[in-house]
Amino acid sequence: MIEQPSYYAIIPANVRYDKKLPSKAPLLYGEITALCNKEGVCWASDDYFMNLYEVSKSTIQSWLKSLDENGYIDREVILKKDSKEIDKRYIRISDRVYRKTGIPYADNLENPIPKNRVDNNTNNNNTSINKEVEDAPQNDESESPVSEKKSFNLWQNNWGFPNAIAQQDLHEWINDFGDELVTHAIEYALRSNVTSRGADRYLWRVFDDYKKYKITTVEQALKKEEEHQQQKSREYAAEKTKRTNYRQPIQKEKLPDWSQEGYVPETPKSTMSDEERDELKKKLARFRKKEI
Repeated sequence: MIEQPSYYAIIPANVRYDKKLPSKAPLLYGEITALCNKEGVCWASDDYFMNLYEVSKSTIQSWLKSLDENGYIDREVILKKDSKEIDKRYIRISDRVYRKTGIPYADNLENPIPKNRVDNNTNNNNTSINKEVEDAPQNDESESPVSEKKSFNLWQNNWGFPNAIAQQDLHEWINDFGDELVTHAIEYALRSNVTSRGADRYLWRVFDDYKKYKITTVEQALKKEEEHQQQKSREYAAEKTKRTNYRQPIQKEKLPDWSQEGYVPETPKSTMSDEERDELKKKLARFRKKEI
């Protein structure tokens, strides 16, 4: 029987929505975070993950390689003495993920990873990476807990208490855009009748647009929303005009008089004059005499 950890798993949004990862690699990442929460490092073997997810060893190795290459985990291999055979393998949540999420993962561990540790992995050590994290400027928005932010309260009052994933996403958005702009984005989602179930994914699309159009203030967001609304209005008007132009007039076909009930044919009116009729009578009289 597989022993499953009772510690919670963490899957940041950038891992969940990373299209470069295999479809189930984020689940493996979450399992690794749960095991790291227990001891600060993941000791699980490939066989453990194979039995857990019921996949082949090559599949597990492919998931681990993808997570490693995309900067989400660090793997440390220790060889047996005087041998190239692997003795132990450690997996840690990479310091590189700090810069992507803005969340010091070590703060969530019972046995935190030292900020200036050196991993003797098969590639290069992470000394320079750790130094980059320590030297990175800190956003003032991260100094107070997310639960004290206006955006958090707005979320809670309309969609219920945010779960762990939503709280983590709020933390990242607040770090990137500030509490005021995050609050505006939530208000925009509420005006669009977004439900609690689709709130997280909807807001990720909103903030992707903010990054795309370099929106950093509420004023810029309002201007972009107005432009978007105007564009939609123009498209609607153009479509309406197109439909009107293609609409053909409907003509009702009139049935002929003879098909109507009670129809009596009219007696055609003669167009001959009296003189012409007299002449015609004379001709008929001469014709009858010849026959006799």
